[in-house]
Amino acid sequence: MDKMDRMDTLSLWKATENSYKKENSLEGNQEADVVIIGAGFTGLSSAYHLQKLGRSVIVLEQESIGYGASGRNGGMVLPGYKPTMQELSKKYGSVEAEQLNNLSLLSVELVKEIIEEHQINCDFRRTGHIVTAFKAKHFEGLKAESEYLNKNFGYESSVLDKSQLHEEIDSPIYHGCLVDNSSYSFHPLNYAIGLAEAAKSVGAKIFEFSKALSIEYDQSSVKVVTANGVVTARDIIVATDGYSGKIVNELNKGVLPISARIIATEQLPESLLNAIIPKDRMVFDTSNFLYYFRRTPDNRMIFGGGDIRPNLGDSVYQSVYNAMVTTMPKLAGSKIDYQWGGFIGVTMDTFPVIGRSKEGAYFATGYSGHGASLSTLFGKLLAQWIVTGDAGGYRFEKERLKTIPFYNQKTMLVNLAHIGFKVLDKIR
Repeated sequence: MDKMDRMDTLSLWKATENSYKKENSLEGNQEADVVIIGAGFTGLSSAYHLQKLGRSVIVLEQESIGYGASGRNGGMVLPGYKPTMQELSKKYGSVEAEQLNNLSLLSVELVKEIIEEHQINCDFRRTGHIVTAFKAKHFEGLKAESEYLNKNFGYESSVLDKSQLHEEIDSPIYHGCLVDNSSYSFHPLNYAIGLAEAAKSVGAKIFEFSKALSIEYDQSSVKVVTANGVVTARDIIVATDGYSGKIVNELNKGVLPISARIIATEQLPESLLNAIIPKDRMVFDTSNFLYYFRRTPDNRMIFGGGDIRPNLGDSVYQSVYNAMVTTMPKLAGSKIDYQWGGFIGVTMDTFPVIGRSKEGAYFATGYSGHGASLSTLFGKLLAQWIVTGDAGGYRFEKERLKTIPFYNQKTMLVNLAHIGFKVLDKIR
């Protein structure tokens, strides 16, 4: 693992995780039909669906279940992608854009189905969300997106201008919003733990603290070597996204790990939270730094965004706190109980990719902040691909994972992006 890949501060999710039987680390030789590296949403969903399709699976996780972005995100199960549907329509055509929209909604429903079927206790609630306009011109874009969705996809969304914004949020910095009722909030780490339990219930084996040190390929099998064991399998899935390091060349060259940092306040008076976000929606905005925030069932405010640079000390959380107070002044003086960080995987065009490496490793990556829903679906598609030879023929697998220029200088690239975003966000 690269030294930029660790952020070990205690998260709210880790502090409130459901108890589960911790898995052993791998020792000795094991065999399976498929070996999966990474026990996040993608890897666990792949394991769950492969076992249901009759393939034996072993999952290797270098830390604990849900350690990476799956257990560190803001807990927003959203439809859509980083690019807007209008952008995807211009790029791929309206028919394919509608298919992509439907698949994103399907991904949300798949998460819901798994939670309900396996009775996963993860505070899954339909709250809906709003997208707030960071600049006045962004509101015109949100209006156009809402009109496009409603007219072309029969999608129910609406907009509120600045004079109406108080119906959804008390904030002086935004210029209106788009309202979408189709999203859910949840406790992401507890969903990961529940998904792991679901995978185990149908026969999957999971080994924690079993870092994959190398992958050895031959014509009919693959071996994954850890410190104390080896897994031999016919197929391999590398489900590591922003934590991929250099274990697969294509992922090393094509995925940029972006730092994400989140704070969680102390428990706050419900009257205060009702005054700030009266309808309990989740919120994210249109700034380049992408502020995102929501209430929790135990009356905290979670707030993320504002700095994407790696290798920064705890002082970075002060800038996240300052951004939260600027966005919602009524939270000034609130204490912070938890602060944590992680990495999300971003591709060149911020669109997710399902692929296969030159050596034969299957992967899904580049959710760019929309992984809480899409990753469960992508795990299912990977399982389908391995068993049937067909992942559905969707745009995700038609796109190739493009090499990021100067990919060996990822820290430099992220620092440059940070500076650029800062400049762009200041231009009103």
